[in-house]
Amino acid sequence: MTGINIEPGAHGEQVIRCAWLVNPGAAPRQNVRVTIVDDSVAEICETPVDELSQVAAVALMPAFVNVHTHLEFSRLSHPLSPPAPFPDWIRAVVRYRSANSDGAPFTADSVRAGLHESHAAGVRLVGEISTTEGGVTALQQALEETGNAGVSFRELIGFSADQVSAQLDVADRHVAATPTSDISGSGQDLVRGLSPHAPYSVHPELFEGIVDIARRATAPVAMHLAETIDEVELLQSQTGQFVNFLQSLNLWDPQILSRGTTSLRYLEKLAQAERALAIHGNYFGPAEIAFLSRHPHVAVVYCPRTHAYFGHTPHLWQRLQAAGAAVLLGTDSRASNPDLSVWKELQFVAGQNNVAPVWELLPMITTTAADALGFNREDFKVKVGNRFRSVSVPCECDSESRLNAALIRSAAATEVSL
Repeated sequence: MTGINIEPGAHGEQVIRCAWLVNPGAAPRQNVRVTIVDDSVAEICETPVDELSQVAAVALMPAFVNVHTHLEFSRLSHPLSPPAPFPDWIRAVVRYRSANSDGAPFTADSVRAGLHESHAAGVRLVGEISTTEGGVTALQQALEETGNAGVSFRELIGFSADQVSAQLDVADRHVAATPTSDISGSGQDLVRGLSPHAPYSVHPELFEGIVDIARRATAPVAMHLAETIDEVELLQSQTGQFVNFLQSLNLWDPQILSRGTTSLRYLEKLAQAERALAIHGNYFGPAEIAFLSRHPHVAVVYCPRTHAYFGHTPHLWQRLQAAGAAVLLGTDSRASNPDLSVWKELQFVAGQNNVAPVWELLPMITTTAADALGFNREDFKVKVGNRFRSVSVPCECDSESRLNAALIRSAAATEVSL
């Protein structure tokens, strides 16, 4: 059999027989029968010999987590250009937003379309960067439509001192909003977090204030950090393309940033939050890696295909993991990525040389990722007692020795619907 087949059992249960069960961090199991009762996994066992002909040639995995995306760009058919120099790509983002700023329905439709695309690709928990209240509302609606859960990281931007107060008010209102209903097992289907955008777009006083608000509200924080060499140069020496970019917007003030600042300063503040995401981290140095190894509640989010689109130097995710830091995978957005499949991100990473097999990388888009967003990591396993939330990929493979290669080249992951 080449497709997943869900059959009714003798006592009203539902039965799935799959060639492989792949759980995060566990050895794969071959020829597995999963019995589901009332939407929960009741039994996992070897498929009896007389039922082997009914085994589907698929790998069954738990639902995925995409910890970082910008769904407002989900209507794009291809990434924005040029990818370099990076400030020019930012200008393309600003033009795209400006061209569609006349109608909140456009943003709302994009967010909903992106969440539905993510859901179809097996994602059940998402970390979304929300730029407007309309975007937050659209995310909530899409979560209800799909039965998913998510974190709405409200983006805050303001590089000049006169923007600090207003942006802190936005942050306060966002985290103070009433929590919503429980559909995820976490206690809420929509968690509210904060996202000071990046060092080149957030005044240091605004950054400090945002993290303080998040700490008091026990809200998660996400910040783009060490994304480009230009950003590192801006912080260290106050020179380079970001200075030119800020000057073109009449925002540059050499008094705002202290010469010799590094990403470590931002990580030290982020670590005061209960949970934080350092998005990208493409150019962290030894000091940042050492700090992150001691503070795993500040997780690094590597976006592999976006990283490749911008032509960055090889990411240090393996070095970070070896040091004990938490590293997750995200899709970023369609402004820098062809789609929103976090499974394809994992395949991209797994296809690199000297990389662990898929099942050892899977926590980066399941258990470890859920924990980083404040959700129960155990919910993102296929195990007895759990609600059945799973994805499958075609997998024509008859031995574990060839399974990893089969998973890397497999087709897209799809949600398994009961």
